[in-house]
Amino acid sequence: MPSKGTPGMKAALQKTDRSHEPFREIIDRFGLLLGRQAEARDSLEPVDLGTFAPDEQRFLNGEPLVNFLDTELLQGPFRQTASRVWPVMGVIFPSLAESLTLLERKLADVPALSSQCLQAVAQGDGETLDSAAARIGVTSDFLLMALGAAYAPCIAAHRQALVSKAPVEVWRKPYCPVCGSDPDLAVLENHPDASEFLVSKSGEVWHHCPVCAHRWRFIRMVCPGCGNQDHQTLTRFTLAESPREHVYACEQCRQYLPCLDLVEQADKIDFDLAALKAIHLDAAAQTRGYVPLSPAPWAALGFAEEQTKAS
Repeated sequence: MPSKGTPGMKAALQKTDRSHEPFREIIDRFGLLLGRQAEARDSLEPVDLGTFAPDEQRFLNGEPLVNFLDTELLQGPFRQTASRVWPVMGVIFPSLAESLTLLERKLADVPALSSQCLQAVAQGDGETLDSAAARIGVTSDFLLMALGAAYAPCIAAHRQALVSKAPVEVWRKPYCPVCGSDPDLAVLENHPDASEFLVSKSGEVWHHCPVCAHRWRFIRMVCPGCGNQDHQTLTRFTLAESPREHVYACEQCRQYLPCLDLVEQADKIDFDLAALKAIHLDAAAQTRGYVPLSPAPWAALGFAEEQTKAS
């Protein structure tokens, strides 16, 4: 049986409440994957990023830091994380095992293909992804999922080196300033050094990136999916049994984002696992007809039947 990762992660996976039970198998399977990704990330020695120097104005205009990075520098770490993550994915999700073995063999045999795949996932290049998928003989959806699973711990291991080169504290875009990914979780919390924002008893909004694990401040009452600021078409609903867990949804683009209210909670939490364990919020939102903003794979599973009642 694959390792579940660090002891803290194991304990967090085992701690559940009634809202998690209908999704126990999903939480366990993806929890194993998150555990192996954490192990892969922690085992990496970050590489020297050389002359990496992001253009500050372009960054402030909305380009994530990975846009300024020579992704070839990450080839070694990417291959290392792939070799640790993909075999476990094949055990957790047996239907993917054959395709994962094929993918690993093809990338080992054709170095240029490995470069193409890394560019596709790092830059969000759909054309390059489709081309690589055709060369390998797999679907683009599968390839994006597999590459993303290996890329996440790779870019997360280099996150600190990347953010040290840019004023990430002023970033207020809805997507991650490091890798450009959409968030999988919003969190309400209070920080003692609130800068240009007024201190609010209802908390500040922070977004969590499911790829590189970066967290950044976002603006309240703005849809991160379409930028809608009309409060009459921005919805927040809560489950009766989970009063401090919410779903933010937009009536214009019909996208949603799970949210945890930690304003009155001082305990530290694992935000990667918190997003996974908010899957009951995904179910509640999707049964109301909303679609996930989150790129997390479990959010894309779809929930045809109502799993839980919303208040």
